[in-house]
Amino acid sequence: MNLSTVFINALTLIAVLNPFGNVPLFIGMTEGMEKEIRNKLFKTIAITGFFITWIFSLFGEFLMINFYKINMNELKMAGGLILVLMAIKNLIFSSKKRKSENKLSPEEQIKQAVIPMAFPMMVGPGSLTTALIGRSEHGLLKNSFSIFIAFILIYLVLMIGNYLERIFGKLVLYILSKVMQIFIMSIGFRIFFDGLSHVLEKIQ
Repeated sequence: MNLSTVFINALTLIAVLNPFGNVPLFIGMTEGMEKEIRNKLFKTIAITGFFITWIFSLFGEFLMINFYKINMNELKMAGGLILVLMAIKNLIFSSKKRKSENKLSPEEQIKQAVIPMAFPMMVGPGSLTTALIGRSEHGLLKNSFSIFIAFILIYLVLMIGNYLERIFGKLVLYILSKVMQIFIMSIGFRIFFDGLSHVLEKIQ
C-alpha cells in the first residue's frame, strides 16, 4: 500500500472538512457545557462523521448508478462545483454561532448537538463527494484508511480545540480557516476539469 497516497487523500479530506474553521464554531455552540460532556460530544461527532463518510463511500456509487443514473465523471463535475462554491461562500460569509441548551441532560445535549455538528456542519456534500471520488481514484482499502486517518486527526483537533483557541486566538484560527478555502477551491477546480475532460472525450 502506498502510504503517501493514503495521507495525501486524508489531507485532502481534512481540508474539505475544515476542522480548524469548525473549532471556534463548536466551542461557541458548546459554551457553558461541562468539559466531560463536551469531550464526549466531540468524540461522538468524530465517530458519527466517520461512519457517514465511510458508508457513503461504500454505497454512494451503487446508488448513483442504479437509482440516479449518473456516472463518476458527472459526479466529479458536480462535486467540483460544490467545493468551489462552498469555498467561495466560506471566504465571503461567516457562519453564525449557536448556543447549546444547558437545561438538558448530558445525553440530550449530545443528541441535540451531534446531528447539526457532525452533519451537515462537519460532513457535507463536499466531503461526501470527495470521499466517493477518493474511492474511485485510489480504491476501497486506501480510501477507507484515508477516511479513518482524517477523522482521527479531526478528533484530536477537536479535543485540543480549547487550547488551540487559547494559544493562537480566534483570529489565527479564522485566518487558517480562510486559507483552507483557497486549497478547497483549487481541489474543486481540479476535480471539475478532470470530470469535464472525460465527458468531452466521450463526446468526441
